[in-house]
Amino acid sequence: MSSGVIVVDDGGHSTGVVTKNGQEMFPSVKALYGDRNLTDVSSGKYDYVVEYKGEKYVMGTLAKYDSRLPLQMHTDTKQHLFYDLSVLVGIHQFGYLQNYLITSVPIGMHNEEEKSGRIARLKNPGSHTITVNGIKKTFRIEDVKVAPESAVAFWINEPQGESRYIDLGSRTIGYATTINENGVIRFIDSESGTFKGKGLEALNVSYNPKSLADFICGRLISMWNKEDVVHLLGGGALDDRLVSCIKEYFPNATVLDNPQMSNALGMYFLGCVAYGMV
Repeated sequence: MSSGVIVVDDGGHSTGVVTKNGQEMFPSVKALYGDRNLTDVSSGKYDYVVEYKGEKYVMGTLAKYDSRLPLQMHTDTKQHLFYDLSVLVGIHQFGYLQNYLITSVPIGMHNEEEKSGRIARLKNPGSHTITVNGIKKTFRIEDVKVAPESAVAFWINEPQGESRYIDLGSRTIGYATTINENGVIRFIDSESGTFKGKGLEALNVSYNPKSLADFICGRLISMWNKEDVVHLLGGGALDDRLVSCIKEYFPNATVLDNPQMSNALGMYFLGCVAYGMV
């Protein structure tokens, strides 16, 4: 198929890709290729040697396990080559000749400046040419939609009534509120947002499950109720200790299925509707 909807959820830790053909996830870590003797042939599915605009990089599991200065970006903005490369490699490996792209930014950055900046970097060049593991491809990004992380998980099952989401990411912690009543879907801006720099990898050696849960929930409990239905997603939702500490504040909190892919899956369902490709 020459065209289709593709989601690239380009996180600081992992990049999730969803198309009609399936789901993929690879480490977002990158590094300059530099002087190497042992990486002419990559053996892992997500080992990537990338050539783009005259520069050469290692990415994915290759960069994770074999690079002197591995980079995982924690900038306030996603208007950066680090994130562009995640998207372009995701499309090269799993996308189409003509791509209808859904990508994302944290809720706290979901403003016109950030969205238009991402769209300009990804769409406006017209066609993109990038080489991955010696295979050169040229493709187009026909359109870009930028979804709000955390809240977009609503589209996985579109729960009725009021729902809360806590997105336990590597760079940031997102929180969102949705209301679905009588066929009307509302995203409640006043009870949604982002805690910047509080993601599990951003905290690094300072990460402590109880301290992080206290920080997150101590703030949310002033807006939310103890009995609320709270959906947990993101890589941090795989840490049973953190989940247990959050449940001390919100006993009805539950971990979504496949929490690391929840944003990407929600984005895909939304994108199929938005582009009329259900």
